[in-house]
Amino acid sequence: MGAFIKKDLLVFWRDRKEILMALLLPILIIVILNFAFSGLFKDEKAMQIDISVVQEDDVKKGKEQFAAAVEAKGLSPEEKSAVLAGADQLDPVKLIHDFLNSSDLKEWVTVKDFSEQEAAEQVENGELDAIIKIPEGFTFESLSGVLLGETSQGSVTILAEEESAEVSTLQEVVHTFINTVNTQFALGSQGEATAEPILPQGGKEVVKGDDGSDAYTISQYFTIAIGTLFALFMAQTVSLKTMTEKREQVFNRILLTNSHPLSFLIGKTVSAFILAILQFAITLTVVQLVLNVFPDKSFTFWAGLMVVLIAFALTVGGLSALFTALTLHLSDTNAASGISTLVIMGFGVLGGSFFPLEGLPDPIQKIGEWTPNGLTQTALIEWVQYSHFNDLLFPITFLLGVFIICFAISVSIFPKRGRS
Repeated sequence: MGAFIKKDLLVFWRDRKEILMALLLPILIIVILNFAFSGLFKDEKAMQIDISVVQEDDVKKGKEQFAAAVEAKGLSPEEKSAVLAGADQLDPVKLIHDFLNSSDLKEWVTVKDFSEQEAAEQVENGELDAIIKIPEGFTFESLSGVLLGETSQGSVTILAEEESAEVSTLQEVVHTFINTVNTQFALGSQGEATAEPILPQGGKEVVKGDDGSDAYTISQYFTIAIGTLFALFMAQTVSLKTMTEKREQVFNRILLTNSHPLSFLIGKTVSAFILAILQFAITLTVVQLVLNVFPDKSFTFWAGLMVVLIAFALTVGGLSALFTALTLHLSDTNAASGISTLVIMGFGVLGGSFFPLEGLPDPIQKIGEWTPNGLTQTALIEWVQYSHFNDLLFPITFLLGVFIICFAISVSIFPKRGRS
């Protein structure tokens, strides 16, 4: 068996063009894509929006209106006392002002103090992006909705000269905040624990992992996506060498010797596995040195990454065995080549090696997550963010299962002695 593995590795080594394509091309593509997209992102300006808050509502008058409305309700003295006590502690207008001036929004929202007329002029002149208007009766309507369960007619209005991404984002953030506050105080009025309002994150959000690093960067995506795609092509490259061996009657001569025919198949499988591991090692080493795509990662992180890639390399070996068996089993070698290309390109598209899975419809995303490269990508996203080893157990097991299934099918259709 060792002789067959050595044979396949030497055959690959003698093809210098194939070596350069397999080992250097993925590095070149990753570096080019990284610089192209990083330059594109650097040209983007951080979101910045200037607003003014115009308050038409009289908070004191609104609370007096609410107290009168409570008195008119057929509530018991204890219920009235509880509702009025809740109203004393709740100031919807102040909550909005505090939120707009909070640290969560200050990096991308600047609140300027203008009268309504001045603010309108500033918006027309382009000095302000929007006006947040707190209408008259807002306090009364908000208290009635939260504490009495009545339908609230009051809402904050956002006025702008024209629609923009900044204005749409501000509108979404403010409305989400108000809905969150209303929901939490409504729960509190029903006797449930009331927590502080959860402020939505403004500006440019970044998902953090347990180690505080960025979740999954575009550079990391390119590294894994391109690396796994070229590893899949390695399975085809090794199997296609069988065409030459078949044409030159190499396999038939093996059948006439005392060597077990499956040694030929195992040689292809192990060779593809070794070459895939070598490709991953070279690609990750060079890309990490040049681009530092996984900054400040621990030994545990790298160990987990390599375990997943080793499992994927085994899958590559299994696919190589399957493609090799198909090449020997089919009389038309072009058909075998077409099938292997179709399988790899299908995995590449569905598994997110050409573009992220998020760009595909939901049903296609679900299918893509079960492809070897798609599952590897998904597993490493979790690993980069959280580094929980339990998240890797299923992907590794699944990839090993794919290897076993592919190899079993290969053995079942592989030509035996007396049949070629």
